[in-house]
Order: sequence, then C-alpha cells, then structure tokens
Amino acid sequence: MLKSMTGYGRGEESVNGYRFLIEIKTLNHRYFDLVLRAPKDLWSLEDKIRRMLQEKIHRGRVEIFITLERSRGKGKSVTIDWELAAAYFDSLERLQDSLQLPVKKLTVTELALLPEVLNLENLPVDPEILTPLLEGAMDEAISQLIQQRKEEGERLEADILSRLDKLEEYNTRIRKRVPLCLEEYREKLQVRLEELHAGREYDRQRFFTEVAFFAERCNIEEETVRLDSHLKLFRKAMQKDEAVGRKLDFFMQEMNREVNTIASKSSDLDISHLAVEARSEIEKIREQVQNIE
Repeated sequence: MLKSMTGYGRGEESVNGYRFLIEIKTLNHRYFDLVLRAPKDLWSLEDKIRRMLQEKIHRGRVEIFITLERSRGKGKSVTIDWELAAAYFDSLERLQDSLQLPVKKLTVTELALLPEVLNLENLPVDPEILTPLLEGAMDEAISQLIQQRKEEGERLEADILSRLDKLEEYNTRIRKRVPLCLEEYREKLQVRLEELHAGREYDRQRFFTEVAFFAERCNIEEETVRLDSHLKLFRKAMQKDEAVGRKLDFFMQEMNREVNTIASKSSDLDISHLAVEARSEIEKIREQVQNIE
C-alpha cells in the first residue's frame, strides 16, 4: 500500500499540572529530515523523539512542534533581586534627603512592586518525569499522521493505476503497429521504384536490403518488451508495505528512457503520437510519485 509523504497529526496529553501539545506536519523530501521546535527543557529528548518518528516514517520532511504548558504555580518559583531592592531603597532615601521630602516609611509591598525586584521563574523540569506524557502525545499525533498519509496514498494509488493502464494500452498499440508500419514502407518503396523504372526491372536485392535496413533501424521490440517489464515491476513494488517512492521514481526514469528511444527510432506518425501520449502519462505519474514515501 502506498503512503503519501504529506500529512498532519495532533496529540495532547495532560497530567499532574503539565500539558503536552504535539503537532506534526510532513512534506515531500528525498530523505528523512527532522525539524524539531520544542522548549529547552525537552532538548535532551530529541533522540527519543527522532527514534519514535523513524519507526513509522521513513522519508519526508518532518516538522514537529511541541508545546509544554504548566498549570498556575506548577513548577514555578519567585526570586528576589536583593541587590536591586537595596539599590532602590538607598536611592529613595537619598532622593528624600536631597529634596527634603516629608518622612514616609517605605513598605515591603511598595518595594516589591518596583520593576524586577520580584521575578517569576520556571523551575527546570526533569525530562524523565515528562517522558510518559511525551510518549502518549506522540503516539496520538503519529497515529493521526499515518492515517492521513495512508488515505492520501490510496488516492495517489488509484490515479497511478489508471495511468499505468493507459501506458500498457499505448505500449500494446505500438507493438501491434510495428509490423504494419514495415509492410506500409515496403509497399510504398515498391510503388516508388516501379514508378521510377516505368515498369522496367530493378535491383530486387537492393530493394530487399533497403527494406531489411529500415526494419532494423526501426526495430523497437526490445524497448517495448523492457517497457512492459518496467510496468509489471512498478505494479509489484506498489503492493509492498514499505517505503517505495525512490524505487518507483527509478522505474519512471527507465520507462521514460524506453519511450524516448521508441519515439526517436520510429518514423511512423501513429507510433510518434502514441509515444507522445505515453510520455504525457509518464510525466503525470512521476509528479504523483514525488509525493510517495
């Protein structure tokens, strides 16, 4: 079954005042490419996150956004900048003395309200405490992501199969056209020679040599056989439950090479038209293959 490289998944897990929100977005990429955006507290878990993803995702650009929220007061502490508080107090006393202001005792509350005397800080979080939360949210997000990639892969597979059918039809028509093309050339050459010689005898051996030369020059049997083989291998690869995108892309390159050779060898208009149609289908399949894992 084919899987698309594009998808989105979201997972959420909450316990003991912590809440994990994980969003995963995947895009097309030749290899596995991870972009992690997470709080500093989770940087030490990057290897674990990478392993969890690579167990399910083999190719594509993976962008993962992790949000860690704490309940009010959870994992936080209030710090006092003692030096700044003392500097505020001394400065206010000097200001009072200098301006000869009425004496008024500075309260703790008033001092605490001055900028940056009190600061609210997040305490470091032990990654081991967060690991079960992370795993739960990751499993949910990855599950949604894989489901989306499978559904998109099914749509891609249906489209590709219909185009493979067309390619097989074009290849069959080309193979049937080749002997007709040779016979038409032989008849045209014979008529032309008879016209030129006005009913007189002409070199029959030269005639048959020319027909044989034309047949050899336009022989596309090998190309059509190889194209048929590539089509069968392509279909077989599509049935595998693994990452086959790069393999399918290789088959498309080989198919395109065979069709180009057929077009260059043949001087028959019908075969040329069929080759153009085949190239068009190959290009459309290649566009779809770029989205496959």
